[in-house]
Amino acid sequence: AGNQLQGAFSAEATEEASEEFEAALKNTLKSVQEAWDKADDKLAISGLGFAALLVLWASTGLINAIDKLPLIPAVFEFVGILFSGWFVYRYLLFKPDREELFKLIDDAKSKITGQ
Repeated sequence: AGNQLQGAFSAEATEEASEEFEAALKNTLKSVQEAWDKADDKLAISGLGFAALLVLWASTGLINAIDKLPLIPAVFEFVGILFSGWFVYRYLLFKPDREELFKLIDDAKSKITGQ
């Protein structure tokens, strides 16, 4: 009986998460559609999207090639750990710094969306 009860709770949680995901997806698609409708030069935007996919594909190949070198991945991992530590100390550790980070993110979003 305990397993049936647990299954009912997990099914309910999955349905709620699915509904939230669908709502978020609809909102995102709506905002993307509005941005696409506002765009003047759709061909240029499509070209930039294609170029971005090519750059992503090429950078994946480059990263795989670098990853096969013996010492480079360890150096990159160390640099990543150092940068992550600095980022946590600079933006996440204290409340005023977190507020500054949220302000920077909001400014970037408004510049990107043009609002």
